[in-house]
Amino acid sequence: MFARLLTRRFHFSRTRRYVRAPPRLSARQASGLTLMSVWGAVLSVTFVGSKAIHLDSSEGVPSKKPSPSARSRTISYAHLESSVNYSSSESDDESLQTFYPDEGTGIYRYDTVQFVSNKPSENEHAEAILPVPSGHWSFFAVFDGHNGPDTIAFLHDNLILATTGALADLYSNAAEDPTALKSQVPQPSSAEIERTIKDTFKRLDHDIVHWAAQRALLSNSPSVVSNLLGPAHAGSCLAFYDSHSYVLHTALTGDSRAVLGRRAKTKNGDIIYEAHALSVEQNGHNLAEEYRLNARHPGEAVVMNGRVLGMSPSRAFGDGRYKWDLDTQRRLKRSYLEPTPLENVKTPPYLTAEPEVTSFEVKPGDFLILGTEGLWECLTNEEVVGLVGIWLKKQSGGVTESASSPSVKSQPIASQEPPVNFDGDTEDASVRYRQAGAQKQFVNVDHNAATHLLRNALASGANCDPATARFSMKASSSHTRLGDITATVVFFTEAQ
Repeated sequence: MFARLLTRRFHFSRTRRYVRAPPRLSARQASGLTLMSVWGAVLSVTFVGSKAIHLDSSEGVPSKKPSPSARSRTISYAHLESSVNYSSSESDDESLQTFYPDEGTGIYRYDTVQFVSNKPSENEHAEAILPVPSGHWSFFAVFDGHNGPDTIAFLHDNLILATTGALADLYSNAAEDPTALKSQVPQPSSAEIERTIKDTFKRLDHDIVHWAAQRALLSNSPSVVSNLLGPAHAGSCLAFYDSHSYVLHTALTGDSRAVLGRRAKTKNGDIIYEAHALSVEQNGHNLAEEYRLNARHPGEAVVMNGRVLGMSPSRAFGDGRYKWDLDTQRRLKRSYLEPTPLENVKTPPYLTAEPEVTSFEVKPGDFLILGTEGLWECLTNEEVVGLVGIWLKKQSGGVTESASSPSVKSQPIASQEPPVNFDGDTEDASVRYRQAGAQKQFVNVDHNAATHLLRNALASGANCDPATARFSMKASSSHTRLGDITATVVFFTEAQ
C-alpha cells in the first residue's frame, strides 16, 4: 500500500497538482520526475469519519454529530485516503481554528493558532484523523523552520501522510501474522511503532538532503540547482494517537515541545493538573545531545555556548551543508560555485532528523499541547497546563466535570493561581518575559484554547497588557522580540 502512495497523484479541492517534491523544487519542475520523495498531500485538515471539514464554508462550527461508521469489516489498512480536501483560514498575523471530531475518535476537540512574525512564516501545523479497522488514528504536528519556509512546506505537505503509509504497512503485516489471535485486532508493539516513525523521518530527510544533491549534480540548469540546494532547515513535533490502544506516541526532531496535562485532585478535593513532558528540546543546551555529538565527533568543538556549530537545534530536517560528505560539497562547489565547506565541518553528518520517540498511555480527560519554540520561550510546562486548566473551568459545554459559566471574564489571573502541581525545583526557562522586563500576568478571554495560550505568551514575551494583547505586531518590530509561534491543544474524551 505504501509503495502505491509513493507514485500516486494526489488532488486538492481547489487546485489539482502533484504532491510537493523536496524543498525549493517547484511542482512544474517535479512533474516530469519519478521521485522517492513524492510522499503525500497537504494535511492541514481533519478527517472525521469519511468527511472533511471546510473551514472556509458557511457552516460555522463543525458539527459534533457523528457520521456513519467508516470502519472496514476486514483487517485491512489499504483504504486510507489517497486524496484530501485542502482549506485554510489565514490572515496577515493570525490563524486560529477549532475542530470537533466525531464520536469514536477519542478526541473531543482540538484548537490551533499561529502567530506570524516573519514574512513568510517559518511555522506550520498539520492534523489528520483517519478511520482504521480498530478505531481511529489521529495525527497532530507542528513545524518550526529556519532560513526560510521551504523545508517546513515540504514537511507540512508530506510528513503525516508518509507516516500514515508506513504505519499502515506495519499494522497490515501485524494483521497477517498467522500466530495472532483471531479474536483480537493485532497491534504492533510500541517499539515497532517507534522504529517505524524514526525510519520515516530519516527517509524524508534523505530525500530533502541527499536526493537534492544527486539531482543537482546531474542538472545543467543553474536555477534548478539553486532551488535544490537551499539552506533551509526545520524541526517537527509529531503526535500519533491510536484510539484502540489509548497510546499517544510523540516524535520530536528539533526544539519544539509536547506536554500532556492530566487532571487530578488535591487532598481537599479541588481540581489540579499535572504536567507531563513528552519531549525534550534537542539543542546545544541539552547535555544528552552534547554527549552524543562529542562521542560521534571526538576532538572537535561541536557544541559551544549552547549552540551546535553556531546553530540552535542539534537535530533538524534539511541543511545539507552539515550532512553532505566533504567530497559532495567540493563537487558542488566546483560545478556550481556553491559555498566552500565550512571550516568546522570536518566529519559530517553533524545534524540528524532521527526523532526521539516516547509512548504515553492517555487517560480520560487528558489534554495535549504542541508548541513551537516561541511558545516555550514565554511559558513553562506548568504554566501552559495550568492555563489550559483555567480555560477549561470557564468554558461551557461540559468539556470537563468542572466546566462552568459560558461567560468569559477578563480579570487578571495571578501567576500563582493556575491549578497545576508546580515543582519547586523546576527552573523557569521561559526567557522572553525577562528580556522584555515583564511581570508575568495571565488572563482568560478566549474561546479557543490555543489562542488563550498565545495571548498569554505574547503578553509575557512582549511586555504588553494581556487583556488587550494584539496578535497584529508588525514583522519589523516583533521579529526582534518574538519569532513565529504555533500551538495546538488537543482534548481527549472523558470516556474511553
